[in-house]
Amino acid sequence: MKPTARQTTKLSLPGCCFVAHRGLSGIETENTCAAFLLAATRGYWGVETDVHLSSDGKFVISHDASLSRVSGVDFDVRRHSAGASRRIPLHVTAPAGEKGFAQASRSDLRVPLFEDYLSICAKYGKYPVIEIKDAFSRKTAERFVGIVADFGLRDDAVYIAFDWNNCLTIRSLLPDAPVMNLNGFSEVATREAHLANRIGADFEFQKLDEETVSFFLEADLPVCAWTVDSPEVAVQLAERGVQYITTNILEPADDDE
Repeated sequence: MKPTARQTTKLSLPGCCFVAHRGLSGIETENTCAAFLLAATRGYWGVETDVHLSSDGKFVISHDASLSRVSGVDFDVRRHSAGASRRIPLHVTAPAGEKGFAQASRSDLRVPLFEDYLSICAKYGKYPVIEIKDAFSRKTAERFVGIVADFGLRDDAVYIAFDWNNCLTIRSLLPDAPVMNLNGFSEVATREAHLANRIGADFEFQKLDEETVSFFLEADLPVCAWTVDSPEVAVQLAERGVQYITTNILEPADDDE
């Protein structure tokens, strides 16, 4: 009988921290409590997620603003209340050997609140790696980081964003927190700007050549690669000095494996 369950690929990379991309999304539906819990009970250093602001001012978990890819329903989480988003059932991941999602839902697969995610990270001792998807005002960002602090994770959370202004806002609120930009270098996010604001790199792995990695390491700034599902690529990045690997399906091997 053809196996339907997906399996992780275990890999030993001493000195490199594994971050579960949207939870353990290679097995469970991305950005759900099921994916977060699965990652939390395994050897991942951190659990990554994506946060939007709902119409009623709640922080909700979803990569895309629309739920169409993960539910089949074109529903924008930013334009509806958090409660309305949570009523939409999400699809299960496709069986092993297939891509995307099966056209079937499960009652426990719903859009989580930010607090649900933080609760899991806090309970299981995982570092939250939090991508801010929307452009946050300073007032919204203050409330956002306050919720993180309420869960006892103020000194553990890592903040990432494509929007350079989001990175600057978080840096101004949290001078010592790890903050990383996702874009790669640009006219705004120059090397000088990274240095001046102490903002690290969470770059698509193809952008992390040896020279770029060395630049951040010499500046004592964090370097993360996304999204790495090839063991061979993960090994190459670790050899360059990349400190964090964000992955859908690679799993850190136990020391005795």
